[in-house]
Amino acid sequence: MSGFHASVVLKVLVMITILEVVKSTQTAPTITWTTYLQDQALRLAYRLNRHSVQKRGTDRQGKAKLAFEQCGEDDDPVYVKNFVIEPNPVIVPGPIGVGMTLDVKQNQTAPLPVKLKMMKKIPLLFGFSTWLPVPCLPNDVGSCTFNDLCETRLFTEGKCLDPDTDDIVSCGCPFQKGEYTLLPVVFQISRLPDSVPAYLLEGQFYIKAELTKEDKHLACYSTTVTLEL
Repeated sequence: MSGFHASVVLKVLVMITILEVVKSTQTAPTITWTTYLQDQALRLAYRLNRHSVQKRGTDRQGKAKLAFEQCGEDDDPVYVKNFVIEPNPVIVPGPIGVGMTLDVKQNQTAPLPVKLKMMKKIPLLFGFSTWLPVPCLPNDVGSCTFNDLCETRLFTEGKCLDPDTDDIVSCGCPFQKGEYTLLPVVFQISRLPDSVPAYLLEGQFYIKAELTKEDKHLACYSTTVTLEL
């Protein structure tokens, strides 16, 4: 997660998961016909709904409101007890703090890949709507896979509270068995790059982040993001 400027809002804003925090550890997106068609479908749906978004400069503000929920099970090897974004809604440009509490039930080893699934809500006729997948785009936004959670800024720079003494200590990643409260790591979100497609600047998005190890499920957390950028 080392490059979370504007495009990070859309990554953790989109989880963010996880933020500037992710750019340096992302698996390079493969441009396929499926990726191309998904992108074109979103662009067409955007035009048909007659949205008009004016890209914002550094002197104008947008916002992103996030609502989180657990999509894993209580007995997951790594259980995300809560995920914190401060402030919420996030003002863009502006600072954003990201923290979390983890209950690690089994010792873990690196790497710990993170898979993001991102979808956008598309209005249809008569009040109905559908969700279309957002592919992993070259600007590091969308349904992307990141190689190792431990290499993100959340854990290379983040500090944790010792559950026994409340002392501030290194989180240590990969994790040993125990509970970890990650103190918020602050990122500065700047203006959005011109390469971000217009359909990603407004609307409602669903992002699911799944932590895996050798294709085995470890943890899952999701967020619904409302963007007005």
